[in-house]
This record gives sequence, structure tokens and C-alpha cells, in this order.
Amino acid sequence: MMTGGRIEGIILAAGKGTRMLPLTDHLPKPLLPVTGVPLLEIAAEKLLRCGALRLHINLFHLGEMVREYAEEKGWPVVFHEEEELLDTGGGIGNMAADLMGADHILLHNGDVLSSFGFEEALDFHIAQQALVTMILMKPEGGGRTPPAAVTVDAGGNVLDIGPSPVDPSRALGYTGMAIIAGDALEYFPLKKKGLVPVLLEMISGRHGSVAGFDASAADDAAWGEIGSPLSYLDIHRMIMLEKVLFDSKVPPPPMPLRTGDGASIDPGAQWNGFLDVGKGAHIEVNTFLEDCVVMDGAVVRSGARLRSAIIYDNDVLEVEK
Repeated sequence: MMTGGRIEGIILAAGKGTRMLPLTDHLPKPLLPVTGVPLLEIAAEKLLRCGALRLHINLFHLGEMVREYAEEKGWPVVFHEEEELLDTGGGIGNMAADLMGADHILLHNGDVLSSFGFEEALDFHIAQQALVTMILMKPEGGGRTPPAAVTVDAGGNVLDIGPSPVDPSRALGYTGMAIIAGDALEYFPLKKKGLVPVLLEMISGRHGSVAGFDASAADDAAWGEIGSPLSYLDIHRMIMLEKVLFDSKVPPPPMPLRTGDGASIDPGAQWNGFLDVGKGAHIEVNTFLEDCVVMDGAVVRSGARLRSAIIYDNDVLEVEK
């Protein structure tokens, strides 16, 4: 648990998840399971481990499903309904009244995974006396680090945010995790607005008001975003084949096969690469699966030959690499 005054947590969970269609037609992206554990649960328990006294979750697309899951878990949650999508800046502004009194707010996007927490970043944030500290990583390409968009000076101050940095050598990628000082809430509006315009206003008002903490210094730093079906499969590949430890909630299994409660695989089925089988799912005889995720309750019928696919509701999403 971290120290540094009253800490609250935010999980951004209101997006439509359009890049994950058709999976997100009936399941909100924060409830997509990673080796059987929903993204929402991974983020929520990380924030609680890091000292958040309450979680604030915004709701829009299939929000009742997110609400029901969080209530079943018994987390200390305040829900924030959005009648229209408010984007990140507006979403935080919509929460501001319930966040008053917090010294620090830990922000976590609902679709990211990482091996790092907020502890070192909070120490840095307090030392910098920043309004917002963005948790960043060095871009290495391949989709496994966020794209370079945040220019940081040698003192850890964010100078600019944009896709075309003037000095690429100082550009880092934003992980979807940040720390917000309670005093910064006044900058977040009660209307639709992105996070970047809010941060640029802070920067223009006072140099050093937005800081950047490089979390990629750790040898085992790992990050991933569930932004597309391809990245969803790649996260599973990293955990199950490459044995990447993103979080204690999703430890790499001993072998690249995981089966949920009540799942069954016929002895006549074959698989290669990795195979993640959800609760109550069934794989019938004379099937071949390679690098696949079988969602809860799905059935893989006899004769199926699938590679790089997500099987859900008795349908198949084949993913092009």
C-alpha cells in the first residue's frame, strides 16, 4: 500500500470498444477476459493494492454489465453514468464532485495491462509537485509499447503531447496510467473533452505542471493494450508462450494451455501454440486449434480447423496477422 494522503482510483470503462467488434456487441471491453480474468478485475485490484480507498468507474456502453460485475466483487465503487460519451477529460470532470478531498487519484484505462504499479510514480509525482504525472514507456515498436507522443525534458517535465514530436529522442509513450493531484480537478470540464487538451492547458499555464514518469527502466517492464482482436491474441501469446508476468492476477500457466471451470477438450482434439479455454466451453473431437482463445461457454464443433481465432457464442472471429 502506498502512502501520501487520501488516494482514490479511477477506471475508465465507458468506451464502446468499436475496434473489438463484434466481440463487444454483447460484452463491454473491460469485461473481456485475459486468461480467464476480466480486464476490469485486473485494474481494480491493482488500484486497491496500491492504496485506493474507493474506485470510480464511468459507465456508458453496456454499463449495467460492468456495474453488476463490480457489485458482485464487492469492491468499494462509485459509478458515474454518462448520458453521452464524455471522453477522458470530460469523464474525469463528471467524477470531480465525488473525488473532492482526495490528495492523489490513480487513473487506469480499462483496456491496458502492465507489470508496474503506481508506487514509484507517486513518489516521483510528489517530488515534482506536479498536477498530473503521466506514466510513460520508451517506444520500442511492435505494438508492445505505446506510440511515442509525449515529449519530456531532462527534469521529467512534459513539454508537449502529440503524434509528431519535435525531438523524437525525448518522446515516450503514454501507458494509459496516470496520477492526478486533487488540486488538478478544477481543470477537468463537465463536458466532452479529451485528456490531451486538458493537459496541454495545464502545461501552457505552468511549466512543470504535467510530469512524465518513465516506467520502462525496470528490466521486466511489460505493457499491453487490448485495442484490437490481434492485440487481444498477442496478450495471450505473451502470457502463455513467452511467460510475461503482467500482473499477479494473470500469472503465466506452466504450459500454454488453460482451461476454465467446467470446460472440456475431447481427447481427439489437437492444438498447437497456445490455447485458452474459458469456463464451460467445449472443444469437440476431430478439431485443430492453433493460437486461439475460446470464450466462456463457446463450442468448437467437430471438424473445425482454426488458427489465430477467437471463438465466442458459437461464432468465430479469425484474426489476420
